[in-house]
Amino acid sequence: MWNILGNATEMFVYSAVYVLITLVSIKIVGAIFTSDFEKRITDEGNVALSIICASVFIGLALLLSSVVR
Repeated sequence: MWNILGNATEMFVYSAVYVLITLVSIKIVGAIFTSDFEKRITDEGNVALSIICASVFIGLALLLSSVVR
């Protein structure tokens, strides 16, 4: 029972760290490419910025999964 609880706690900690790293990295990518990053994706439907954003998410997920294993 304690092993399952420890694994669940570890999973929540890693996912919280992933969310924080992802938010910070999206702000950094937004600052590098354009000042109105969110507006260009949502209002103008810029597909290229969406692909860049998705690639950052995937890259961070791969890094975090390698750390967890």
